[in-house]
Amino acid sequence: MMGKRFYALAVFAVGMAAFGSAQAEVYPKQPVRIVVPFGAGGVTDVTARVFAEGLSRELGQPFIVENRPGAGGGIAASAVAKARPDGYTLLVITNGMFAVNPRIYPKLPYDPTKDFTYVGMLANTPNILAVNASSPYKSLNDLITAAAASKDKLSFSTAGEGSDNYQVLQLLQQATNTQWLQVPYKSGSESLTAMLGGQADATAISPVTGVSYIQGGQVRAFAVTSNRRLENLPQVPTVREVLGKDVEGGSLSGIAVPAGTPLGIVKQLNEAIAAVAASPLAQEKIYSRGSERVHGSQAAFEQKVKREQERWSTLLGTRKE
Repeated sequence: MMGKRFYALAVFAVGMAAFGSAQAEVYPKQPVRIVVPFGAGGVTDVTARVFAEGLSRELGQPFIVENRPGAGGGIAASAVAKARPDGYTLLVITNGMFAVNPRIYPKLPYDPTKDFTYVGMLANTPNILAVNASSPYKSLNDLITAAAASKDKLSFSTAGEGSDNYQVLQLLQQATNTQWLQVPYKSGSESLTAMLGGQADATAISPVTGVSYIQGGQVRAFAVTSNRRLENLPQVPTVREVLGKDVEGGSLSGIAVPAGTPLGIVKQLNEAIAAVAASPLAQEKIYSRGSERVHGSQAAFEQKVKREQERWSTLLGTRKE
Protein backbone atom coordinates (compact mmCIF):
# COMPACT_ATOMS: atom_id res chain seq x y z
CA MET A 1 0.00 0.00 0.00
CA MET A 2 2.80 2.36 0.92
CA GLY A 3 4.55 1.48 -2.33
CA LYS A 4 1.51 2.42 -4.41
CA ARG A 5 1.08 5.67 -2.50
CA PHE A 6 4.73 6.53 -2.97
CA TYR A 7 4.49 5.76 -6.68
CA ALA A 8 1.39 7.94 -7.05
CA LEU A 9 3.07 10.83 -5.25
CA ALA A 10 6.15 10.46 -7.42
CA VAL A 11 4.10 10.52 -10.63
CA PHE A 12 2.19 13.57 -9.35
CA ALA A 13 5.46 15.35 -8.52
CA VAL A 14 6.91 14.63 -11.95
CA GLY A 15 3.72 15.84 -13.60
CA MET A 16 3.69 19.06 -11.60
CA ALA A 17 7.35 19.68 -12.40
CA ALA A 18 6.65 19.22 -16.12
CA PHE A 19 3.62 21.53 -15.85
CA GLY A 20 5.71 24.14 -14.04
CA SER A 21 8.44 23.86 -16.65
CA ALA A 22 5.93 24.28 -19.46
CA GLN A 23 4.47 27.31 -17.72
CA ALA A 24 7.95 28.82 -17.25
CA GLU A 25 8.64 28.44 -21.00
CA VAL A 26 5.61 30.41 -22.18
CA TYR A 27 6.92 32.82 -24.82
CA PRO A 28 6.65 35.70 -25.33
CA LYS A 29 5.44 37.21 -22.04
CA GLN A 30 6.55 40.76 -22.84
CA PRO A 31 7.44 42.98 -25.84
CA VAL A 32 10.25 41.77 -28.10
CA ARG A 33 12.91 44.03 -29.66
CA ILE A 34 13.91 43.59 -33.30
CA VAL A 35 17.24 45.35 -33.80
CA VAL A 36 17.73 46.61 -37.37
CA PRO A 37 21.35 47.31 -38.42
CA PHE A 38 20.53 50.16 -40.81
CA GLY A 39 18.59 53.42 -40.68
CA ALA A 40 14.88 53.83 -41.31
CA GLY A 41 13.47 53.74 -44.82
CA GLY A 42 15.74 51.16 -46.47
CA VAL A 43 14.68 47.69 -47.58
CA THR A 44 16.03 46.01 -44.42
CA ASP A 45 14.03 48.39 -42.24
CA VAL A 46 10.87 48.02 -44.33
CA THR A 47 11.12 44.23 -44.24
CA ALA A 48 11.70 44.27 -40.49
CA ARG A 49 8.65 46.45 -39.85
CA VAL A 50 6.37 44.23 -41.93
CA PHE A 51 7.56 41.14 -40.06
CA ALA A 52 7.30 42.97 -36.71
CA GLU A 53 3.64 43.66 -37.47
CA GLY A 54 3.05 40.06 -38.48
CA LEU A 55 4.91 38.56 -35.53
CA SER A 56 2.92 40.74 -33.14
CA ARG A 57 -0.25 39.21 -34.55
CA GLU A 58 1.11 35.66 -34.51
CA LEU A 59 2.58 35.69 -31.00
CA GLY A 60 0.37 38.15 -29.16
CA GLN A 61 3.03 40.58 -27.94
CA PRO A 62 4.42 43.78 -29.51
CA PHE A 63 7.52 43.28 -31.66
CA ILE A 64 9.26 46.67 -31.64
CA VAL A 65 11.78 47.74 -34.28
CA GLU A 66 14.89 49.50 -33.03
CA ASN A 67 17.26 50.99 -35.63
CA ARG A 68 20.95 50.86 -34.66
CA PRO A 69 22.92 51.79 -37.81
CA GLY A 70 26.67 51.98 -38.14
CA ALA A 71 29.82 50.00 -38.96
CA GLY A 72 28.13 47.96 -41.68
CA GLY A 73 25.77 46.42 -39.14
CA GLY A 74 28.51 45.89 -36.55
CA ILE A 75 26.94 48.12 -33.89
CA ALA A 76 23.62 46.26 -34.01
CA ALA A 77 25.24 42.82 -34.21
CA SER A 78 27.53 43.53 -31.27
CA ALA A 79 24.62 44.70 -29.13
CA VAL A 80 22.54 41.61 -29.86
CA ALA A 81 25.48 39.24 -29.42
CA LYS A 82 25.84 40.56 -25.85
CA ALA A 83 22.11 40.47 -25.06
CA ARG A 84 20.50 37.85 -22.83
CA PRO A 85 19.68 34.73 -24.87
CA ASP A 86 16.03 34.72 -23.84
CA GLY A 87 14.25 35.46 -27.12
CA TYR A 88 13.45 39.08 -26.30
CA THR A 89 16.21 40.61 -28.44
CA LEU A 90 16.25 39.67 -32.12
CA LEU A 91 18.59 40.83 -34.86
CA VAL A 92 17.76 41.36 -38.50
CA ILE A 93 20.97 40.03 -39.98
CA THR A 94 21.99 40.39 -43.62
CA ASN A 95 24.43 38.55 -45.86
CA GLY A 96 26.72 41.55 -45.64
CA MET A 97 27.00 41.13 -41.88
CA PHE A 98 27.77 37.42 -41.84
CA ALA A 99 29.60 36.99 -45.16
CA VAL A 100 31.06 40.30 -46.35
CA ASN A 101 32.04 42.13 -43.16
CA PRO A 102 34.48 39.36 -42.08
CA ARG A 103 36.32 39.96 -45.37
CA ILE A 104 36.51 43.78 -45.23
CA TYR A 105 36.92 44.70 -41.57
CA PRO A 106 40.19 43.91 -39.76
CA LYS A 107 38.33 43.21 -36.51
CA LEU A 108 34.62 42.68 -35.88
CA PRO A 109 32.89 43.30 -32.54
CA TYR A 110 30.98 40.05 -33.09
CA ASP A 111 31.61 36.56 -34.45
CA PRO A 112 28.98 35.64 -37.06
CA THR A 113 29.66 31.94 -36.56
CA LYS A 114 29.76 31.70 -32.75
CA ASP A 115 27.63 34.56 -31.43
CA PHE A 116 24.28 33.81 -33.07
CA THR A 117 21.68 31.19 -33.74
CA TYR A 118 20.16 31.68 -37.18
CA VAL A 119 16.38 31.38 -36.90
CA GLY A 120 14.85 31.95 -40.32
CA MET A 121 15.22 33.95 -43.53
CA LEU A 122 12.85 36.81 -44.31
CA ALA A 123 13.50 37.82 -47.93
CA ASN A 124 16.02 38.03 -50.72
CA THR A 125 15.93 41.37 -52.53
CA PRO A 126 17.91 42.10 -55.70
CA ASN A 127 19.00 45.64 -56.54
CA ILE A 128 18.42 47.85 -59.55
CA LEU A 129 21.34 49.79 -61.02
CA ALA A 130 20.07 53.29 -61.58
CA VAL A 131 20.77 57.00 -62.07
CA ASN A 132 18.58 60.03 -61.57
CA ALA A 133 16.35 61.10 -64.44
CA SER A 134 18.51 64.13 -65.29
CA SER A 135 21.71 62.10 -65.60
CA PRO A 136 23.66 62.36 -68.86
CA TYR A 137 23.97 58.55 -68.87
CA LYS A 138 21.18 56.92 -70.87
CA SER A 139 22.11 53.26 -70.46
CA LEU A 140 24.17 50.92 -68.31
CA ASN A 141 26.70 50.63 -71.13
CA ASP A 142 27.08 54.43 -71.16
CA LEU A 143 27.73 54.35 -67.42
CA ILE A 144 30.29 51.53 -67.65
CA THR A 145 32.10 53.25 -70.52
CA ALA A 146 32.36 56.45 -68.48
CA ALA A 147 33.59 54.55 -65.42
CA ALA A 148 36.26 52.78 -67.46
CA ALA A 149 37.49 56.09 -68.80
CA SER A 150 37.69 57.82 -65.42
CA LYS A 151 39.07 55.60 -62.70
CA ASP A 152 37.66 56.44 -59.24
CA LYS A 153 35.85 59.48 -60.65
CA LEU A 154 32.29 58.25 -61.05
CA SER A 155 30.60 58.10 -57.67
CA PHE A 156 28.34 55.32 -56.43
CA SER A 157 26.31 55.82 -53.25
CA THR A 158 25.85 52.93 -50.82
CA ALA A 159 24.43 52.25 -47.37
CA GLY A 160 27.99 51.70 -46.13
CA GLU A 161 30.59 48.96 -46.39
CA GLY A 162 29.01 45.51 -46.33
CA SER A 163 25.55 46.78 -47.33
CA ASP A 164 23.58 45.32 -50.25
CA ASN A 165 24.46 48.10 -52.68
CA TYR A 166 28.09 47.95 -51.52
CA GLN A 167 28.06 44.29 -52.51
CA VAL A 168 26.55 45.11 -55.90
CA LEU A 169 29.25 47.75 -56.46
CA GLN A 170 31.98 45.18 -55.74
CA LEU A 171 30.40 42.68 -58.14
CA LEU A 172 29.95 45.33 -60.82
CA GLN A 173 33.57 46.49 -60.54
CA GLN A 174 34.84 42.93 -60.86
CA ALA A 175 32.55 42.08 -63.77
CA THR A 176 33.46 45.23 -65.76
CA ASN A 177 37.04 45.84 -64.60
CA THR A 178 36.16 49.36 -63.48
CA GLN A 179 36.80 51.35 -60.32
CA TRP A 180 34.28 53.72 -58.77
CA LEU A 181 34.31 56.22 -55.93
CA GLN A 182 32.11 54.79 -53.18
CA VAL A 183 30.07 57.35 -51.22
CA PRO A 184 28.75 55.64 -48.07
CA TYR A 185 25.60 56.60 -46.14
CA LYS A 186 23.77 55.09 -43.17
CA SER A 187 20.85 53.56 -45.05
CA GLY A 188 19.57 52.68 -48.50
CA SER A 189 17.10 55.53 -48.19
CA GLU A 190 19.89 58.09 -47.65
CA SER A 191 21.87 56.52 -50.47
CA LEU A 192 18.92 56.91 -52.84
CA THR A 193 18.34 60.49 -51.70
CA ALA A 194 21.99 61.31 -52.44
CA MET A 195 21.70 59.96 -55.97
CA LEU A 196 18.44 61.85 -56.54
CA GLY A 197 20.07 65.04 -55.28
CA GLY A 198 23.11 64.72 -57.52
CA GLN A 199 25.59 63.88 -54.77
CA ALA A 200 26.29 60.55 -56.52
CA ASP A 201 26.36 59.57 -60.18
CA ALA A 202 24.69 56.21 -59.65
CA THR A 203 23.55 53.71 -57.06
CA ALA A 204 21.84 50.36 -56.63
CA ILE A 205 18.34 50.64 -55.21
CA SER A 206 15.89 48.15 -53.79
CA PRO A 207 12.75 47.67 -55.86
CA VAL A 208 10.75 47.55 -52.60
CA THR A 209 11.64 51.14 -51.73
CA GLY A 210 12.55 52.48 -55.18
CA VAL A 211 9.77 51.33 -57.50
CA SER A 212 7.67 54.47 -56.98
CA TYR A 213 10.63 56.65 -58.02
CA ILE A 214 11.11 54.55 -61.16
CA GLN A 215 7.43 54.58 -62.09
CA GLY A 216 7.22 58.27 -61.25
CA GLY A 217 10.02 59.13 -63.66
CA GLN A 218 12.49 60.39 -61.05
CA VAL A 219 14.88 57.48 -61.50
CA ARG A 220 16.23 55.91 -64.69
CA ALA A 221 16.50 52.16 -64.09
CA PHE A 222 19.17 50.33 -66.11
CA ALA A 223 19.26 46.70 -64.96
CA VAL A 224 18.30 44.38 -62.11
CA THR A 225 20.88 42.27 -60.26
CA SER A 226 18.98 38.99 -60.41
CA ASN A 227 18.80 36.07 -62.80
CA ARG A 228 15.36 37.06 -64.05
CA ARG A 229 13.30 40.20 -64.54
CA LEU A 230 11.05 41.42 -61.74
CA GLU A 231 7.31 40.91 -62.05
CA ASN A 232 6.55 44.46 -60.93
CA LEU A 233 9.18 45.99 -63.26
CA PRO A 234 9.18 43.74 -66.33
CA GLN A 235 10.63 46.49 -68.53
CA VAL A 236 13.92 46.50 -66.59
CA PRO A 237 16.38 43.92 -68.01
CA THR A 238 18.82 41.86 -65.99
CA VAL A 239 22.50 42.82 -65.94
CA ARG A 240 23.28 39.66 -67.90
CA GLU A 241 20.91 40.75 -70.66
CA VAL A 242 22.69 44.10 -70.93
CA LEU A 243 26.34 43.25 -70.30
CA GLY A 244 26.47 39.52 -70.96
CA LYS A 245 27.89 39.05 -67.45
CA ASP A 246 26.35 38.04 -64.14
CA VAL A 247 26.07 40.61 -61.38
CA GLU A 248 23.71 38.88 -58.98
CA GLY A 249 23.57 40.58 -55.61
CA GLY A 250 21.31 42.29 -53.15
CA SER A 251 19.99 41.96 -49.64
CA LEU A 252 19.34 38.59 -48.04
CA SER A 253 17.81 39.21 -44.62
CA GLY A 254 16.90 36.92 -41.76
CA ILE A 255 16.35 36.79 -38.02
CA ALA A 256 19.12 35.76 -35.64
CA VAL A 257 19.18 35.52 -31.84
CA PRO A 258 22.04 35.38 -29.34
CA ALA A 259 23.72 31.98 -29.15
CA GLY A 260 22.29 29.94 -26.30
CA THR A 261 18.69 30.97 -26.84
CA PRO A 262 16.47 27.99 -25.86
CA LEU A 263 15.65 25.73 -28.80
CA GLY A 264 11.95 25.86 -27.99
CA ILE A 265 11.93 29.63 -28.45
CA VAL A 266 13.96 29.36 -31.66
CA LYS A 267 11.47 26.82 -33.03
CA GLN A 268 8.50 29.01 -32.07
CA LEU A 269 10.04 32.06 -33.72
CA ASN A 270 10.87 30.08 -36.86
CA GLU A 271 7.29 28.85 -37.19
CA ALA A 272 5.92 32.36 -36.61
CA ILE A 273 8.28 33.83 -39.23
CA ALA A 274 7.12 31.20 -41.73
CA ALA A 275 3.48 32.07 -40.98
CA VAL A 276 4.11 35.78 -41.58
CA ALA A 277 6.01 35.04 -44.81
CA ALA A 278 2.98 33.09 -46.07
CA SER A 279 0.53 35.85 -45.12
CA PRO A 280 -1.18 38.39 -47.41
CA LEU A 281 0.58 41.11 -45.38
CA ALA A 282 4.07 40.02 -46.49
CA GLN A 283 2.89 39.30 -50.03
CA GLU A 284 1.43 42.77 -50.42
CA LYS A 285 4.14 44.80 -48.72
CA ILE A 286 7.29 42.85 -49.57
CA TYR A 287 7.11 40.04 -52.11
CA SER A 288 4.87 41.75 -54.67
CA ARG A 289 7.28 44.72 -54.69
CA GLY A 290 10.42 42.92 -55.84
CA SER A 291 11.65 40.85 -52.89
CA GLU A 292 11.74 37.08 -53.22
CA ARG A 293 10.32 34.67 -50.67
CA VAL A 294 12.94 32.22 -49.40
CA HIS A 295 12.95 28.79 -47.77
CA GLY A 296 11.67 29.09 -44.22
CA SER A 297 13.55 26.35 -42.36
CA GLN A 298 16.34 27.01 -39.90
CA ALA A 299 18.53 24.44 -41.66
CA ALA A 300 18.09 26.26 -45.00
CA PHE A 301 19.20 29.52 -43.38
CA GLU A 302 22.29 27.91 -41.86
CA GLN A 303 23.22 26.39 -45.22
CA LYS A 304 22.72 29.71 -46.97
CA VAL A 305 25.00 31.43 -44.43
CA LYS A 306 27.78 28.93 -45.22
CA ARG A 307 27.36 29.30 -48.98
CA GLU A 308 27.44 33.10 -48.80
CA GLN A 309 30.53 33.02 -46.59
CA GLU A 310 32.29 30.77 -49.09
CA ARG A 311 31.19 32.94 -52.01
CA TRP A 312 32.47 36.21 -50.55
CA SER A 313 35.64 34.63 -49.27
CA THR A 314 36.39 33.71 -52.89
CA LEU A 315 35.39 37.15 -54.22
CA LEU A 316 37.15 39.33 -51.65
CA GLY A 317 39.89 37.05 -50.36
CA THR A 318 41.06 36.81 -46.77
CA ARG A 319 40.27 39.26 -44.01
CA LYS A 320 42.13 42.57 -44.09
CA GLU A 321 44.74 43.02 -41.39
